[in-house]
Amino acid sequence: MPREKSIAERFDAYVEKVGGRLYKPCRRFLREALNGLIENRSVLLSQIGRALDEPCRLIHTEKRLSRNLRNERYDDAAVEEDYLRLVAPILRDERFPRPVIAVDLSDIAKPRARKMPYLYQVHDGSRDEVVTGYQVVSVEAVGVRGRRLPLLSRLFSQSAPGFKSQNATTLEAVATVCPHVPDDAFWVFDSGFDGHIFFRRLDELGIRYAVRLKLSNDRFLHTPDGKMKVSELVELLPQPHSHRIKFRRREGTGWRRMELQVGFVSNVHLPEYTPGGRPSKKELGETRYSLVVARGMGLKPLVILTTEDVQTKEDAGRVVDIYLERWGIEEANRFTKQGFDLEDVRALTWTGLKRMVQLVHLAYGFLALLVHGPRKQVERIASSFKAFGPVPEYLYYRLLEGLGRLLRATMDGGP
Repeated sequence: MPREKSIAERFDAYVEKVGGRLYKPCRRFLREALNGLIENRSVLLSQIGRALDEPCRLIHTEKRLSRNLRNERYDDAAVEEDYLRLVAPILRDERFPRPVIAVDLSDIAKPRARKMPYLYQVHDGSRDEVVTGYQVVSVEAVGVRGRRLPLLSRLFSQSAPGFKSQNATTLEAVATVCPHVPDDAFWVFDSGFDGHIFFRRLDELGIRYAVRLKLSNDRFLHTPDGKMKVSELVELLPQPHSHRIKFRRREGTGWRRMELQVGFVSNVHLPEYTPGGRPSKKELGETRYSLVVARGMGLKPLVILTTEDVQTKEDAGRVVDIYLERWGIEEANRFTKQGFDLEDVRALTWTGLKRMVQLVHLAYGFLALLVHGPRKQVERIASSFKAFGPVPEYLYYRLLEGLGRLLRATMDGGP
């Protein structure tokens, strides 16, 4: 029976895999940054420097980390690709029989920042207000029993050079991840990605997907009963089928059950669009969709347009379940903000800001790989953080706390 690898061995192997193509000093920086992020759970270079505990003044360590954070010889694209190659085999085992690939946008609010580059107006979801800051596009895979595997995170700003549009940024992230996920993976997008250009590009990529539609958008759909607006179709469509869902409470320690009323329409088409962006009155788009509507989760119904061929209430229920799995990525976004204090990032260069977001993503990725490894080892680490109650199913917070306490001791041979 092979010996269980220590945390130190797994951490070193992880750094070598994702940073194997880096210039050696850059690989050293990658190792030190991930070590500091996990141990002190902060994106501040001073906190990362304290975790390193070097035999010199902290200011010298911080300056060296700052130089490396913006080092032009650090190849971000190579690190991103090597990470995807590392995690891709996991998406092809029994824990991800048909992985759901969730795509989401989150914000990094910096309302008091003045000198940080390319700040622009973003919607702060936690405070429900518009503030200055940045946005992050995240891609994550969801498997059986809510298993998570982060795939990609990129910071972007509408004020940055080379920015085209939010859709273009998201599609670039999707195109980067596509070659590394199984062909039968099912992609899920929230409202905000229901533009005709976005749909067309997804069709060109050849993926299967579902997108939540905004009722406020006066989009027309061509149905077997004729052409009508989405809002009109939702009002006229009966939802005679009951579908029970089960989802985790916000704190991640319990489950809640709810019964939804579901209806669906098959053989739905979007209108063909002219080069000027106007919908054609006669021609239909080639892609055939199904529309699924579910009521019972809030004041507004859940409206999902999907490439799945929905013919039965069971098919419709599966589409609803798949879409609800997407909410897990919002929990992951919350974890990266709270677990690593991401919104406290203070880099003063655009390269440094984007790289720090990637480093936080890699730290989260290392935790995810631990969770997909020996369960006893993970529970032992998570339980080392003293808290009330058993280790929860979403154990990343406790795992990070426990790992932070143990990492320095395990760097020379772990538990």
